[in-house]
Amino acid sequence: MANQLNKLFCCIKVYLPCLFDDVKNQGVGSPLVGFSERKGPRVRISNFYVTGIGTVLANVPLIQSKAFWEFKVVEKGDFCVGVCEPSKQSLDKQLTERKRCWAFVSKSSETEIKKGDTIGLAYDLSDIRPVLKIYLNGKLIKNIKCAQCAKNAQDVYPCVSVDEGCMLEANFEGSLQNFQYGPPNTYLGIMYTRDIL
Repeated sequence: MANQLNKLFCCIKVYLPCLFDDVKNQGVGSPLVGFSERKGPRVRISNFYVTGIGTVLANVPLIQSKAFWEFKVVEKGDFCVGVCEPSKQSLDKQLTERKRCWAFVSKSSETEIKKGDTIGLAYDLSDIRPVLKIYLNGKLIKNIKCAQCAKNAQDVYPCVSVDEGCMLEANFEGSLQNFQYGPPNTYLGIMYTRDIL
């Protein structure tokens, strides 16, 4: 019963953010960072939850110098989270099967990932080579240097791939729901951007 109430509360919070004091800078009609329509045919999305089989990209590129976002493990299973360049490669595959992708792979982790764990991702464009830092429940566990990253930062998107049985909940901005472990110093949640051309 408590679990069902928590899910209901989460849905109310997503659809009626003006009722909650912890919502920052969310004006009426403000666009949200979320999942895009660039997804595999077997990927299922509901608000900020993702399940099924395949890959989905966020709806905005990473153009700020330091961005942070989180994924909470709702149902345990194999998944990959990271950044990639958009391409015409098949989105029904896992991120590990894509080129131009830098990701944390749950089944390759030295630490067992459990239901309720939170994976934090911090993407840093401020250095010569972009770096993707991976956090497990607030502790840094991996640095991935994106050596051959896109020439243009706007070509890199947050992405996730899931396999059958896995369900993740994304928190891209930290505005509708506070980050579970918070961004590292000088990092902010992903900012919604628009293509002005």
